[in-house]
Amino acid sequence: MIHNITKKQNNSDMCFVCGIHNDAGLNIKYYELENKHLIGVFKGTDVHQSYPQRMHGGITSALLDETIGRAVQILNTDIWGVTVELTVKFLKPVPLDQELYVVGHITNLRNRMFEGEGYICDTQKNILATAKGKYFIKHVDQIVDDLDFVREQWIYVEDDKDSTVKSFDLPI
Repeated sequence: MIHNITKKQNNSDMCFVCGIHNDAGLNIKYYELENKHLIGVFKGTDVHQSYPQRMHGGITSALLDETIGRAVQILNTDIWGVTVELTVKFLKPVPLDQELYVVGHITNLRNRMFEGEGYICDTQKNILATAKGKYFIKHVDQIVDDLDFVREQWIYVEDDKDSTVKSFDLPI
């Protein structure tokens, strides 16, 4: 199913998942889709390995957690999800050195909490892992003591000039 991009989300400076200056991180790029889902595009490398050519399950979990937790920013860029609970199912090995997608969305929204679901898939639409999570809703100033973080370390990063991606073909 084709889903069009409506907006690109910011990256952080040093976040393990989205940090653009974290050499050990995944340097993921996040896009909001027209169906209120969030998609991250990434490629794991050898530093993310568990068994040869397979991503470590903790990193797989971190990807799903970050993506579901960030999905709330589609509604308001100043609120973040803080993890309460995360359940991950590993369906197939998550390969390294190839482009993968992690997708998350909100399934239940309340005043102070939300629930969400997500999955990781390859470009052939094979679902490799799924997750469900519960998150507290927190305004950025309840999480970050130094609000200069938002101005200096929460960064909009343009895509490469060659990038023509305007949509993604996803399994669901």
